[in-house]
Amino acid sequence: MGLVSPKEDLSFVRADGVPRSVFLDFGGTLCRSRADLLPVFREAAERAGTQIPEEAYLRANEECWDELWPSAPRLVGQIPSFADRVHEMALRRIGFDGPIDAVVRNIREAAISPSWHEPFPETEETLRRLRALGIPMHLLSGNVDYLPILLSNLGWTEFFRTVTFTQEVGVQKPDVRVFRFALRRAGQAPADAIYIGDSWEADILGAQRAGMSAVWLNRTGQPAPGPCREIRSLSELPGLLADLGG
Repeated sequence: MGLVSPKEDLSFVRADGVPRSVFLDFGGTLCRSRADLLPVFREAAERAGTQIPEEAYLRANEECWDELWPSAPRLVGQIPSFADRVHEMALRRIGFDGPIDAVVRNIREAAISPSWHEPFPETEETLRRLRALGIPMHLLSGNVDYLPILLSNLGWTEFFRTVTFTQEVGVQKPDVRVFRFALRRAGQAPADAIYIGDSWEADILGAQRAGMSAVWLNRTGQPAPGPCREIRSLSELPGLLADLGG
């Protein structure tokens, strides 16, 4: 399916003007996720009273993540988690002889804390406004199974009717299987849903190819590669959705 014009059918809007379902991305949309992981790894090691060769560990971590990813769906909810296994495997690969369990635990604690995923200033107020408008919200994130714990730590669990993360599917956005999985979980048809995300390729193209409408959160103001509704701040979203229903 090609790019969808902003003038497409508004079947995702109910007769009362409320969207049937709004799906939101997480990292980069609701939160400013840490792109530089070296400080996270450094702090995790320091808290365990040790040091790790950071650059070597970062490379090994990326390698192990890619190697284990095919098994990610069957590891959802398992202990140790998929992410824990990646971190432990990477530490062993670089020959780390320190307290592996403590370092892995510290990385996990960082990963489920708001310090690693800092909410944008307008995020919580926007979620409250959307809820007040009666808009059903769902979360669809390129994430792993610590996401529900992170949402609880942020105090955001109550906002979302369903939560889907790509570890469950075993592929990453923009693969349409991610979006179809989330739609099935929410009990929604693609035409009845609109997706909001900050990545043109992963979020907008993925959603449109899955048959959903989309809104591009374009904070930097770069030219849009194709037709799509666009906002510059998440705080604009309630007004945009209200206008569509009007």
